[in-house]
Amino acid sequence: MKEHLRNRFGERGAAMVEMAIVLPLLVLLIFGIVEYGLLFKEKLTIAAAATSSARTGATMGTRAEADFAILQALEAGLYDQVDTSVLISVDIFKAEPATGAKTTLINTYTYDPSDPSCKWNPCPDPTNFTGYGLPGNWPPADRITTLLPSGGGLDVLGIEIVYHHSAITQLIPGIERDLSELARVRLEPDVFGTGP
Repeated sequence: MKEHLRNRFGERGAAMVEMAIVLPLLVLLIFGIVEYGLLFKEKLTIAAAATSSARTGATMGTRAEADFAILQALEAGLYDQVDTSVLISVDIFKAEPATGAKTTLINTYTYDPSDPSCKWNPCPDPTNFTGYGLPGNWPPADRITTLLPSGGGLDVLGIEIVYHHSAITQLIPGIERDLSELARVRLEPDVFGTGP
């Protein structure tokens, strides 16, 4: 009988030691799945918002309010991600037609909720005369929306969103970092007389 009780308590002790070894690894695995799942969700949301805003820019062409419309489409696509702790900057740039690489023609905006009328710095809204300004060197009026008879000739518009992903648990090293998402689209030809 004593031998039987000793074996039972020995098995319980062994189970406790095994649980003490496995439980931290299991908790770390679960938190890792949650952290990377949230990172993946954020990445997909921002990539979809970048694509949507690039499509908006493609249809706006050379209109003065093109950049403002792009940023508004971005806000609509980002939902609760539009926050100064998440959104670092947005580049609207001319991309190389063949490779999609960024050229030197870039307009950079930062999110600034302190101005409720615009929320972007500098404000690309042409109706906001107090804060209106286009950063960089690619104003919408300089964008090419004329289709050549032989094909091509249209500019490629790119959107790059730089954002910060914050970790929830701080248990997984390297998950808290700055990331970026890119979207590129060819401008639509100006066939309805909306260009300059």
